[in-house]
Amino acid sequence: MIIYKYLFTRFFIGLIVSLSVLVSIEVFFSFTAELKYLNVGNYHMLVVIKYIILNIPRSIEIMFPYAVLIGSMLSLGAMSSDMEFISMQSAGISVSKIIAIILIQAFLLSSIFYYTTDSLVPKYSNKAEKKKNLALNKKLVFNKNGVWFKDKDTFIKINEIYSDTKLNGITMYSYDKKNILSSIKYVRDAEFIDNKWSLKEINETKINNSLIIKKYTKEVDIDNFIDRKLINIKTHKSSSLSLANVSQNINYLINNNLDANIQKKIYWEKIFKPLSTVIMLFLAMPFIFGKHRSSNLSKRLVLGLFIGIGFFIITSILPNLGMVLGILPFINVFLPHLLFIILGKYLLDYQLRESIR
Repeated sequence: MIIYKYLFTRFFIGLIVSLSVLVSIEVFFSFTAELKYLNVGNYHMLVVIKYIILNIPRSIEIMFPYAVLIGSMLSLGAMSSDMEFISMQSAGISVSKIIAIILIQAFLLSSIFYYTTDSLVPKYSNKAEKKKNLALNKKLVFNKNGVWFKDKDTFIKINEIYSDTKLNGITMYSYDKKNILSSIKYVRDAEFIDNKWSLKEINETKINNSLIIKKYTKEVDIDNFIDRKLINIKTHKSSSLSLANVSQNINYLINNNLDANIQKKIYWEKIFKPLSTVIMLFLAMPFIFGKHRSSNLSKRLVLGLFIGIGFFIITSILPNLGMVLGILPFINVFLPHLLFIILGKYLLDYQLRESIR
């Protein structure tokens, strides 16, 4: 039990120190990047500071896997230099057991971290973006061709999206059961206020056989207009969606006979985050528990860091390639993890065999 506590303490201290340094660097660069927008519109220094503070949870989430890797490598590297692992082995604790303890602790801590921050990070990240967009009067989407949605039997084109509650230039094409165009509705402005949509300048054309009926309404409040989930799917990045949000998006897309594979990929990537963090650490282990621990340790630690970070980069790219090739989202995300587990096991076995010689 003592060894468990000792290894966890060394691991946790390394993690906290690394995370603090990495997040500080991330916050600094984020702050300097935002200065180019300073005093544009209502984007004053106070708004910039609020934006940076609200994005700190997101910075922590981004840097967490790297902090686990770097913190562990530094802590374990120091223990290796001090011959602490040799002492543990002399006491009957094998290298395999030491590695297993470290990886299990990393996995449990990563799981707790990711699933407790899953809803927290999107909440504050989206809040930050809304404050920034409001201050800059910035649109989330501004495309001269508009953004297209499909909601059941209606095709929707939106010219400008400021948020999921403020839209400009909406055109809706509705079709009947025979897939014949039945109406065209144009709305100049739409804003979601007090759980209702407030629409302004509505021009509607209804088509009934050869009869065309046109109707103009200056302003009206309605309960059902455009489902805000559709807007969020189109405008929000995966980093600003919780696991529950992604799951809801998948169900929504499936129920509307739309392609949900991208959302499914995002879902499995979020599920595998704790495992990804541990595999990244596992790939670096052979460079700590290898031959001649005291000599060239710093070089081996740097190499281990590069391999671990390389894994994270590759597993971010491969699933996108798999989407192009039409591979199922679960297999698409799981397969790179499996391949790197096999690679890590091979590297570790090789280093342990070399250390015995």
